[in-house]
Amino acid sequence: MAKATLGAGNVDITLDGEPAVLRPSLQAAQSISRQNGGISGAVRAVGQFDFDAIVSVVTLGLGVTGAEAKEIPNKVWKTGLTELVGPVSSFLTILANGGRPISTGGEEGEDPQNQ
Repeated sequence: MAKATLGAGNVDITLDGEPAVLRPSLQAAQSISRQNGGISGAVRAVGQFDFDAIVSVVTLGLGVTGAEAKEIPNKVWKTGLTELVGPVSSFLTILANGGRPISTGGEEGEDPQNQ
């Protein structure tokens, strides 16, 4: 089994013009799963451009609470759902894989086409 690389499951996003990082965690996975009837339910909701689902995933992925969390809906609105659907969907896939990116079958840094 390959050793996990710190930050390997992180997903970079731009939120209201500012860089931000969605970081996978057990808490985020559990909360998202419970709110959406599973991670696959969250994937469906995000794919349907469900504003509240995207806000929830972004908030949990950023790990923000309180006043900072209250700002996320406005930041998501200003960013636009179309800009967030792709990276949020990738983040959900990483959560479903235990916080790790999906393996392409090769070693890290190795081109799977050259195997």
